[in-house]
Amino acid sequence: MNPIAREPSAGPSVSNVLSITLVCFAVSMIDGFDTLMLSFVAPLLARSLQIDHATVGRIFGAGFIGTVLGSLTVGPLADRFGRRPMLLMALAVTGVFTLGCAFAGSATMLAALRFIGGLGMGGAIPPVAAITAESSSPQRRSTLVILMFIGFPLGAVVGGAVTAALMMRFGWPLVFLMGGAFSLLVMIPVLLVIPSRNLSRVERAPALKQTSTRGLQVVGGVFTGGRLGATLALWFGVLSSMILSGFLVSFMPTILNMNGVEPGRAALGSVVLNLGAIGGALVLSATVGKRAPFVPVSLSFLGGAVLTAALGQIIGAGNVAFAMLFAVGAFLVGGQLTFPAIASYLFPANVRAAGIGWALAIGRVGSIIGPVVGGILLSQHLSFETLFMLSAILAVAGALGIALANLLRPREAIEPAMAARSFPITGSEFGDAGNGKH
Repeated sequence: MNPIAREPSAGPSVSNVLSITLVCFAVSMIDGFDTLMLSFVAPLLARSLQIDHATVGRIFGAGFIGTVLGSLTVGPLADRFGRRPMLLMALAVTGVFTLGCAFAGSATMLAALRFIGGLGMGGAIPPVAAITAESSSPQRRSTLVILMFIGFPLGAVVGGAVTAALMMRFGWPLVFLMGGAFSLLVMIPVLLVIPSRNLSRVERAPALKQTSTRGLQVVGGVFTGGRLGATLALWFGVLSSMILSGFLVSFMPTILNMNGVEPGRAALGSVVLNLGAIGGALVLSATVGKRAPFVPVSLSFLGGAVLTAALGQIIGAGNVAFAMLFAVGAFLVGGQLTFPAIASYLFPANVRAAGIGWALAIGRVGSIIGPVVGGILLSQHLSFETLFMLSAILAVAGALGIALANLLRPREAIEPAMAARSFPITGSEFGDAGNGKH
């Protein structure tokens, strides 16, 4: 087990563990709201700043690039300088620059502010993952970390509902003011609840030494043991499906608005997708817990492909379209929430954290590509039937990648405990993820 992730001799009490988890859950919710904030206001924003869909897509991409870089850089800094200081810094950066978005007068300024704010919000996730894992007992660690990360889609749902109710009355700047204020306000419970330090300097030193010697071997370890083909197939599936979801989640309010849905109600499109994702992930987690996750997720993506193509035929059909959106979210976005489980099943313990980290990094790249390419395609005035048919092809590609990973993976014995978990991610693996071992 990674030294960073082991419990101190006298761990926090049950009530303290619950308090710490709830604070980290709140940070995760803010991350979910922040990630989708721009999609909620995109239709009004485009009109106010007089920008086209391709420009909106580039603004989306700037924010996503910021979150990728923030995730990669803040993790190692949290190991060296402490979880809480780096978390507070990340929240402060997010809050200040998100507040600044409310006063942006051009697309260039907004993209720059979203990029810098993304550095903070992306950087908040490694510390909260490590804090949650290290504060809990080994028996409850996986459950608490999973529950904490459910805050991400829940934050998108709650934030979208509030946005839909307020933005038409008070304007799009209010959404950024809310997001920035929430980020700054959550710093108070972080200061009051999160311990000032999780580990002593003596405990941290071996982990830093291990990080420096192991880092050069991470990439090779992911591909060894006959996993090269399976790893590349997994990355292909993750990339394809995340390009699709990045486009759908970012531009669904805009697409609905273009089909006659008023902006306040159109903002609920991303909310419905995330509600479906929560439901789909819960169903898939029970299935994945009984067998290897590859086949159920591949089938889920194939079902999502059919539903996505059908959505293009009825996108302007009001309530029917929203019901279809929920189903698409369950099959596609819900399936994507099992990617850590798939990576955990594919990679052995000595490179499991690295395997998960690389897979999720590939997913982040897809989240950047999706909105940029989607904005360009919308600007070409393709029919919605054609646009969603192309999207369905991406879902099929995602299913193919996951299925090929299953066929190509080595058939060595899997730890019995791995097969029994719904989302088989242990506390030590989250400790590694929070330690910058991507």
